[in-house]
Amino acid sequence: MGNTSSLVHSLIAQRRTVRTYADTPIPDAVLDRVVSSALEAPSAFNLQLRDVVVVTDPALRQALTDSSGQPQFAAAPAVLVFVGRSELWPEDAEEILGAKADYVRNYKQQQTEQQRVKAAIIDATLAAGTALIAAQAEGLVTNPTTGWDEHAIKDIIGLGDRKDRSVAVIVAMGYPDPAAPVPAHPGRQADRRVSNSYAK
Repeated sequence: MGNTSSLVHSLIAQRRTVRTYADTPIPDAVLDRVVSSALEAPSAFNLQLRDVVVVTDPALRQALTDSSGQPQFAAAPAVLVFVGRSELWPEDAEEILGAKADYVRNYKQQQTEQQRVKAAIIDATLAAGTALIAAQAEGLVTNPTTGWDEHAIKDIIGLGDRKDRSVAVIVAMGYPDPAAPVPAHPGRQADRRVSNSYAK
């Protein structure tokens, strides 16, 4: 196994869910690299129907905590909110797709709203997963979270009641607290791999 693949596998294996952080801000350059890497994640038709809302404002982070009961949002110097975009046709679609635009537009027009929302959440989740590894590579620790009130979160980040936006994953992120113990590996079940089919 080459050095690059060894490093990637090591980063994945070492990542833990961490809820306490050092009182150290994340430099803009580091934050930019993590978010840029997240936005390199694949998306359906490369339409990139996901946004990353980078929340560093302490008042907004506290509001995220107050609305969800998740103290790590206020504790972390940065919180990444991964938002799926399910509008029928984004403004920059032609710029992104070029000659494929008509084909993709026809496909998307045949989708139900539920199908568009599901696809957008998948796109946003792929970006969130990529961000976890990018953050680990920068020496940051993360806590991906799924327990929150979507309406409250959308309100806090300025989306109000927009139906064409969905909150997929929220990630608290910061440097590890040197006084806190490193969480032990929680264990992974070996029987979660299915080869070819569930049917035997």
